[in-house]
Amino acid sequence: MSEDEVSICIAEPNDAENLIKALKQLTNESDTFTVDHSLSQISIKDQQRQIMLINQTRDNIILIAKLHNDKGIDKIIGLVTIQQINDTQCGELGVAVLKNYWNQGIATALIEESVYWGATYSNLNDFYLIVKKDNFAAVHLYKKMGFKQSKKRFIKMDNNLKSTYEMHYSIKK
Repeated sequence: MSEDEVSICIAEPNDAENLIKALKQLTNESDTFTVDHSLSQISIKDQQRQIMLINQTRDNIILIAKLHNDKGIDKIIGLVTIQQINDTQCGELGVAVLKNYWNQGIATALIEESVYWGATYSNLNDFYLIVKKDNFAAVHLYKKMGFKQSKKRFIKMDNNLKSTYEMHYSIKK
């Protein structure tokens, strides 16, 4: 990526169309994360509204990794979402990166920015995530970033039970 540059930023309403495209591509490339089943029906206007509403909270965020090329075209190549769990001070974290950009530090950068946001701006005290036990790269990354394994669980995915780890990260404020 000599002329290309990656930046991590908060998703804005004008990112809605590219975010939808990235989520659809991610859904086709991997089964390691879940996306709302209504994604195929969401309009750009609805996604813009959702991003605007998320940005008005201190407990939810969408951070995106944008690839900027020398032609001025931006492409979303990864994202992290944090969604407050009910009325707790815990947020569920989800990370996804397009397959062509795996092992380039994108997920690490997204998680680092999430931790910074959590400690600096959010009202949350903890992050929580569920990762498939056989997703060795993700488990390794989360442990490297300071997440602690708290439980082993089975979740139903595609009518099969998958072995997973529940992991937590305590936000230092």
